[in-house]
Amino acid sequence: MFGRSRQQQAMIQRLQARTQELEALVDQLAARAGVGEAELVRLRAQAGSASLPEECRRLLEQGEVIAAIKAYREHTGAGLTEAKDRIDRHRASGS
Repeated sequence: MFGRSRQQQAMIQRLQARTQELEALVDQLAARAGVGEAELVRLRAQAGSASLPEECRRLLEQGEVIAAIKAYREHTGAGLTEAKDRIDRHRASGS
């Protein structure tokens, strides 16, 4: 039981590191292409808006940001920082 949990945690850490690398690459490519920060935020939100669970959207419409973050974590298994960033991106996009 514990060995599998450690393996899963190691996999999660590798995936999180890879995600950070890819996000940094996107930032570099956007800078080279002359895409501003506001446009990049909009594009990221647009690309990921379909992946935001309906429950999170409903909670955000009700002004329940913290509950939306919690729901996102429950639906996706994301960590607190990742969930908050995703919800913040969605809110910034005005979706």
